[in-house]
Amino acid sequence: MLGNIPSKKPKTIFYKPSYSSGNGTLQIEKLFNKRVFSNPKPLQLLWDFIEIGLSRNDTILDFFAGSGTIADAVMQLNAKDDGDRKYILVQLPEKIDKKKNKTAYDFVKDELKANNPTIFDITKERLIRAGNKIQADNKASKIPKDLSKQDFGFKVFETMPIWEDYDFEADEFDKQQTLFNEITLTENDIKALLTTWKTYDGIALTCDLEAIDLGGYCGYYASQKLYLMDQGFKTENLVKLLEKIDKDTNFNPTSVVAFGYHFESKNLRENSENLKSYANKKQMDIDFIIRY
Repeated sequence: MLGNIPSKKPKTIFYKPSYSSGNGTLQIEKLFNKRVFSNPKPLQLLWDFIEIGLSRNDTILDFFAGSGTIADAVMQLNAKDDGDRKYILVQLPEKIDKKKNKTAYDFVKDELKANNPTIFDITKERLIRAGNKIQADNKASKIPKDLSKQDFGFKVFETMPIWEDYDFEADEFDKQQTLFNEITLTENDIKALLTTWKTYDGIALTCDLEAIDLGGYCGYYASQKLYLMDQGFKTENLVKLLEKIDKDTNFNPTSVVAFGYHFESKNLRENSENLKSYANKKQMDIDFIIRY
């Protein structure tokens, strides 16, 4: 029996005073000149986690980005040791409660000019400010480092709901079956569909598609895949496509993907046959793929 030995709260060995949430709050206050986020993770804790668990070219995924401390830590460590770590942050557009955090709400509303202030607005702004601060501090140091190869930028991707009139409940797909009213699709809808397709085809989200002029018709090209998304693709556009393949050594699509709803059945058949004939003649492999 232990008798009346007083209890004592155990502490983890993995502990430093700098790991306190108060330090995280002070760090973001200095960055924003005001308290826009309560109790963010302290940078020192994340530095240690990253250095212990990751190599210098790994990618870290944070499903609960909050103020974006993970990204800040990654950029700082890369600048320190010339690493090539990358980060992926996920943050819901959670609305900021004006009553609970008026400072953050007013900051996002007034300074960032967001109509509906969300936590994501703070996340994004921190990434911008953190990257700028790292470069400014380095420039002001007595022995500045060459950070020209460091990437302090980022891209933002957002999910979107499926089209409101999408109504497909058939057990098997029929080319004549209408999934949605393609006439109502907006430019943003087409871009979202294109992003979905290129991701499905193994093209990274960070890889930009190149706009290809085919005699007034715009195609989108990357990783040997050409996407024909818009209406109005005619015979003369196909001729321009074949001419470009002939003349441009940097343009060598092995797949041409067409958005079926924006083509007439006759055009799809002609395009497929002409591309196949051309590819056979040139001893090339070019697939014509129709998607709906």
